[in-house]
Amino acid sequence: MSSKSTPKGMRDFLPEDMILRNEVFAKIEAVYRKYGYRPLETPVMEYLETLRAKAGGDIEGEIFEIASGSGKKQNTEKSENSKNESGKNEYGLRFDLTVPLARVASNTAEPKPFKRYSISNVWRKEEPQRGRFREFWQADIDIVGSKSMRAEAEILSVAREALVGFGFENPRILINNRKIMDAIVDDLDMGDNVDDILRVLDKTDKIGEAAVRTELEGIIGKKATKTVLELVKIGGENEDKLRAVEEICPEGVAELREIISLCNSAGFEVEVDLVMVRGLGYYTGPVFEIKLSDGIGTIAGGGRYDKLLGLYGQPDCAIGISIGIERLITLIKERNEKERGNQQPAKTYTQVFVGCVKPEFYGYAAKIAGEFRAAGVATETDLNERNLRKQMDYANSLVIPFFAVVGEREEKEKKVTLKDMKSGKEEFISPKDAIKILLG
Repeated sequence: MSSKSTPKGMRDFLPEDMILRNEVFAKIEAVYRKYGYRPLETPVMEYLETLRAKAGGDIEGEIFEIASGSGKKQNTEKSENSKNESGKNEYGLRFDLTVPLARVASNTAEPKPFKRYSISNVWRKEEPQRGRFREFWQADIDIVGSKSMRAEAEILSVAREALVGFGFENPRILINNRKIMDAIVDDLDMGDNVDDILRVLDKTDKIGEAAVRTELEGIIGKKATKTVLELVKIGGENEDKLRAVEEICPEGVAELREIISLCNSAGFEVEVDLVMVRGLGYYTGPVFEIKLSDGIGTIAGGGRYDKLLGLYGQPDCAIGISIGIERLITLIKERNEKERGNQQPAKTYTQVFVGCVKPEFYGYAAKIAGEFRAAGVATETDLNERNLRKQMDYANSLVIPFFAVVGEREEKEKKVTLKDMKSGKEEFISPKDAIKILLG
């Protein structure tokens, strides 16, 4: 076992990474709160029974199960042991934030609609790739207790606003309805295979249409495969696609039409995509995905899951969407690198370093630093008793934008020499004037 590396698909986040991540979390959270969503946090570990209740597709095989312990205390912790009486693992790490929400919402009496957000980490045992890891963060919003398509429209509006806030204009929003897909399969008398069919269709972007066709033929035969693909691959405008399946599923089509109308009224467009089905088995109605770049795949996805809560307690209708933080940050980093060129990214929250010419002026430096901090300016001083040159080298290494020099003259006249580290401009000014500059 190596102490120098993390497990496959897991990462350390150094300060430079965390500054960007915290900024992303804060911006998304601000949008969520603006629409009235409230925070909820749940344990990272759940009973496997809870996780498996409606995982569906390939997700069940991606659950990280927690092996039982084997210490001396094991026999005194029977109720807490991670294996049940049959010797099988009993706990697992959550693979999304929706299943835990369903468990909580079905067993609590929150006012309806219950609008919650959660920005946290989840785990899936899948093969790591660009923008995809085994431990990753999601930014979720969900609405419990609303049957109206207004909930779908609001969910899409919130997610869109959050993504546009990072400078990604006109995200591509795709919508479909699980009811339509179920109706197509039932019409072919293939209802017993619906989950397998949807699981294969969900992999279209990953494995391509030819591979999807081959897999479907192995499940439902060539004739039924041809019919399914002809329906879901219909081109044209939204209305063309909806008319093609309206006779098969009028209810599902009516719901999509209402969502389209509400989104248009809110000032943005959505696109019907009958191939897009989402891989999780708990969806019961409209589903959706948001894409920002062809190379990175889906950046957000979700849908309606009216039957999930009933698996854990009191049944209720619900809908949600999840923004994939890792993919979003990958896109932000790539864009920032192009725009920034040779300029280094922020490596610290510090706005100014107060350095002293000689050790005897550190007391004055600490006093100035205290005034800066009291005004809300993130400030550092030298803790290693270094000379002025090395203090500046340290500030440069962290890309601290300003450096305040204090020495005999500064202490005598109760001022500082403030240097802009980017332009090199220096000013001999009062701490109050320095604060005005530092606060922008």
